[in-house]
Amino acid sequence: MSGARPSGHLPPADLAQHVLDGPRTPWPPEGLDHLGHCALCRDRVRAFERVGAAARDSLPHEPLVSPPARVWEAILAEVRAERTEPAPEAGRRPPS
Repeated sequence: MSGARPSGHLPPADLAQHVLDGPRTPWPPEGLDHLGHCALCRDRVRAFERVGAAARDSLPHEPLVSPPARVWEAILAEVRAERTEPAPEAGRRPPS
């Protein structure tokens, strides 16, 4: 978790990731402290928990398995490649 943003709130992506990871990703102390004082971030966590529960309830009752390491490696390589590409100029369409 990357901590509070300049807005003072925890990033929604961090909140969602924690909900998805569950006990595998404990809250860092600063995240717990913020959640103890911020109703907005607590509400966001509850909303992500409701979405996660609804998704789990709609799936067949089969255990979920983690994908092989090569899948995570491919995702990471793609994200890194996107970060190194120059941003397209405003108003121009990227090549197809």
